[in-house]
Amino acid sequence: MRLPRGRGSAPGFTLLEAIVSVAIMAIGLVAVIEAYGAAMRLSLQDEYLTTATFLARGKMEEVLKETAITPGEDDGDFGEEFPDFAWAVKIVDSEIEGLEIVTLKVNWNVAGIDDEIVLTSAAPYGEPEAESAGGGGA
Repeated sequence: MRLPRGRGSAPGFTLLEAIVSVAIMAIGLVAVIEAYGAAMRLSLQDEYLTTATFLARGKMEEVLKETAITPGEDDGDFGEEFPDFAWAVKIVDSEIEGLEIVTLKVNWNVAGIDDEIVLTSAAPYGEPEAESAGGGGA
């Protein structure tokens, strides 16, 4: 007995079905690759943000350890170990007698995108104390 030849009677896939399935798989694969790329970019940004945070905290501690904090600005980089990072510090008078406002910015560039972290602190200012000649007695 012979099966009649007609639509849907032949086993297997048609060329059109194969093309559609390959196209669907390609779209899915592109989406997965894009998601992976975005995850890698975010991971790199997080790494730079973490590094910048530690560098900023260290630089802020360095500035606050100074014996006489006076208004002014300064900037620099973190040397050869961290060539992508730079810092800038600005110290201004506060409204409170005896305090200065210290603002520290750390800048970096990842994949052509500039970013920065800003730390702000209040610090007591102090004029370098001149030692008295008499040795002072209490």
